[in-house]
Amino acid sequence: MRHFFKSFKFKICIVILASLLLGVFVAGIEPEGSAPLTKAVSIVLKPLNAAAEFLKDHVSFLDADFRGANSYLEEISRLQEEKESLKEDLIDYERTKHKLSAYEAFLDIKSEHPDYAFVPAGILMRDATDVFMTFTLSVGSDDGVSVNDPVIYGKNLLGIVRETTPKTATVFTVFHPEVSVAAYEIRTREDCYTESEAALTEEGVIRISGLPRTTPVVTGGVVCTSGVGGVCPRDLFIGKVTRVVNSESDISAYALVAPDVDISVLTDVFVITDFDGKNG
Repeated sequence: MRHFFKSFKFKICIVILASLLLGVFVAGIEPEGSAPLTKAVSIVLKPLNAAAEFLKDHVSFLDADFRGANSYLEEISRLQEEKESLKEDLIDYERTKHKLSAYEAFLDIKSEHPDYAFVPAGILMRDATDVFMTFTLSVGSDDGVSVNDPVIYGKNLLGIVRETTPKTATVFTVFHPEVSVAAYEIRTREDCYTESEAALTEEGVIRISGLPRTTPVVTGGVVCTSGVGGVCPRDLFIGKVTRVVNSESDISAYALVAPDVDISVLTDVFVITDFDGKNG
């Protein structure tokens, strides 16, 4: 029994009893109202009611915060989906823009040369290890593409088809040492031919050889295909002369020519599969 009077439960009972007695005393000295016991209970429970109201208000506030957090998460998810959709739209837009640019450039040359037969092509991949910028097209022999067909962007010669499969074609660009095209400078009518090597490709130029030391070709001159040999039609643009150099080994000269388009960024091109004088 002595243990009970020393226990925590007993102390709680004493506190509750004291609270009730205090409530009865306070209720008894009030002039009007309910019975003393009712008032006592009311007084004792008043702090508890206040605490309950406090908790209710704050729990409602927390609930609103939770609802707000869920709304934020839903909004973030919606914005993320919208961002991905816009990204896809932007990619489609860029693809369409590049394709339209290629077709606009194609229309000019098509109107000037109705004898040309074309196949539109996309660049599937590039050989990152090849300094000469070799690339693979999305068309092949099933589409009428053959080895030695010229590949163009507008009036610009990009390269020559080197290999084909039924669905793809490998293109060696004008920078490749295995590509040599008969050419001429349009102002002086000087005949020449293209050559290249890795060091020149790194400078973004190709060499136009076969010029005499007394050549009238000067910087700024325009070099085009001559059509000799029947590999390329005449008057495809090769590039502009950046420098004329006298050979150190003989009495000839050569010119360095820079193409007018950046092959590394193109995505859509055309293959000339036939033209008057082909293989002639």
